[in-house]
Amino acid sequence: MSEGATSGIRIRRLTKTYGRIRALHQINLDIQTNDFLTIVGANGAGKSTLLGIIAGLIRPSRGQVLLDGQDMMQDRDEMVGYKIGVLADHAYLYEELTVYENLQFYGRLYDVRSLNDKIESLLERVGMISRSKSMVKTLSRGMRQRVALARAMVHDPPVLLLDEPYVGLDQGGMDMLQMFLTDQPRTVLLVTHDLPRGLEVSDRIAIMSRGRMVYEATSTDLSFDAFDQVYRKFAVMM
Repeated sequence: MSEGATSGIRIRRLTKTYGRIRALHQINLDIQTNDFLTIVGANGAGKSTLLGIIAGLIRPSRGQVLLDGQDMMQDRDEMVGYKIGVLADHAYLYEELTVYENLQFYGRLYDVRSLNDKIESLLERVGMISRSKSMVKTLSRGMRQRVALARAMVHDPPVLLLDEPYVGLDQGGMDMLQMFLTDQPRTVLLVTHDLPRGLEVSDRIAIMSRGRMVYEATSTDLSFDAFDQVYRKFAVMM
């Protein structure tokens, strides 16, 4: 990350509808610079929709998302391209290109300096240097997830958005991801069904239900058993 980079996110009255279906309803949320927030909830709670809007991949029906005080709907391309890294269910990798070529493509989009050195370093860290010349279409799901993480980090973004990042990863992959999440301060929003890991890695944890934010707490104040009881209570609403 560049020196002096900030990355606070402010969300106000965020609403998203699909016809008569309301995916998000009047979401208000503040994520401070270098804060790590985990959001959990049942399928259909609105977690991925919220993350997609923050990433600039989905347009909201109403409301506002500010990054460092700038409206992401107005400055969408610049914000998404240079300040945000996204690891989502879709890997956003080109299957007919090699692992290395994919990272080169994204690195050039972001004007990454010393790109080849950066790619080599990232592939070493995600354990994919031996597959750098392999086409993405030949990789397993777990390997693609590792490459997708390298893609998300190639421009060293101050904000990282993660949608179920542990899916497809073995224990070694999970440990590797944990290393990326803790190696330096950055603003992280994690969406996951993995309650123990989500509680362990985050500063704050929140529960979504039916498009609303229904619970939020500081993670350090909760044991897993205590949070599991809270989650089960709100699960009735889901």
